[in-house]
Amino acid sequence: MRFAPLHATALAALLWWSMRPAEPASAGEPPCPSVPDDATSPKDDAARPGSDLLYRRTFLGDEALRAPWIELRGVEVPIERTQPGHGVVVRAAAGGSLRIAPEAALPMALVDRVLLSVSAPTAMAVEFELVDASNGARTYRRLALAQGAQLITIPIADLHYDRGCVALPSRSTRWGLRFVDGGELELRALEFRGDHQLGADDRELATLRDDFDEPEHVRMHRRGAFVVLTDAPQLDARAVLDAIDAMERRTRGALPSMPVPRRAVPLLVFADDAGYRRFWQRLSARAGVSVVPRSQDEGYTWMGIASASYSDEYGAVRPTYVHEAHHALLERSYGLAAQRSWLFEGLAVLEQLAVSRQDLTPVYHRGLRRADAASHVHDLVTGQPISNKNYWQAAMLVQWLLADPGRAAALDATLLEMAARGSTDLVPLAPRYFGADVRALGREFWTWAWQQWG
Repeated sequence: MRFAPLHATALAALLWWSMRPAEPASAGEPPCPSVPDDATSPKDDAARPGSDLLYRRTFLGDEALRAPWIELRGVEVPIERTQPGHGVVVRAAAGGSLRIAPEAALPMALVDRVLLSVSAPTAMAVEFELVDASNGARTYRRLALAQGAQLITIPIADLHYDRGCVALPSRSTRWGLRFVDGGELELRALEFRGDHQLGADDRELATLRDDFDEPEHVRMHRRGAFVVLTDAPQLDARAVLDAIDAMERRTRGALPSMPVPRRAVPLLVFADDAGYRRFWQRLSARAGVSVVPRSQDEGYTWMGIASASYSDEYGAVRPTYVHEAHHALLERSYGLAAQRSWLFEGLAVLEQLAVSRQDLTPVYHRGLRRADAASHVHDLVTGQPISNKNYWQAAMLVQWLLADPGRAAALDATLLEMAARGSTDLVPLAPRYFGADVRALGREFWTWAWQQWG
């Protein structure tokens, strides 16, 4: 990552005012002087003590410009000045990005929404992003900009991240725009606003509750790192918490180096399957994406949020609850989003079996007899999503890794590096941690598998 130095010509047009922290507004002076008249402007008293205004930057293109650090990729800042009172114009190629680091720490622990004031000559798509300094990952929200001046409110809860290293808005030290479409954009103002009453966990849990069909019927049960939210009146929350507590103890026994979860670990249990699916439609739509569980998914985890619908088929604790809660626990402990990867699924299946007590011997028998080139261990452990038909193999492989104290210790250490790399790809790590490449491990694994279940 390269930041352009202050003397770069491209920055000759970026910000004299832009990089200063919020200051109290003088009498008669609007707190956002570059917000257009036809937009909804913040109240004049927003900068007073006790208000929700935490940080402000204004972009005035007619001022002498300065900036601490700016990263430009595929973005140009024309050297000509704009009209007095207008913002800074940037021209970007599709895929270009602009990131800005402030001269002082951003107060992200209290921020719950961002206000962005821009003017676009034509409609265009951009992504507003916050960059997590600890791992370089980002949370972002896609924005469909209309033609003309506009003031956009972006709730922090609507930002999301991709597979790989988990980014937390609370650790962000830079903000920026990624240009999905190429074009020209006038930056006018940016504000961070917050809620001094609620922490990040409470804000997230309140948002999750509100996305149920009937939030007023949602019960919330906390124990340790876990929080169960449910609108299913029949759910025995104590039994569910007992089960996922036991799951966490077993997981820490197998992976003693697992960090403490960075945030609360939510498990959502819906009264019925339809409500479970509507929840994901609402949540993902607010994030500007479409995340919908597949028809065969009895449970689903995304952004460290575990979910399933209520069923008493297995008694008080549906095994799916434990499976999905395990995914969320790993994601929020390791800071690794690895949906449907071999390691996450293999570990979760074993924990699910501890609750269901299902005998997988017939499944292993069938799987071994149908194993072909598609079942090669090398292809399974690349960190890419695996299909449901390969879950049995992932569970068997993880079971083999944990069966030997030396391999189990190697897996514990490997997971820490996987988290740092943002992938559960075992191929580049196996020689260093297991003393053999993946193909050699695969041969040893298949020999053991056939001896056990062949």
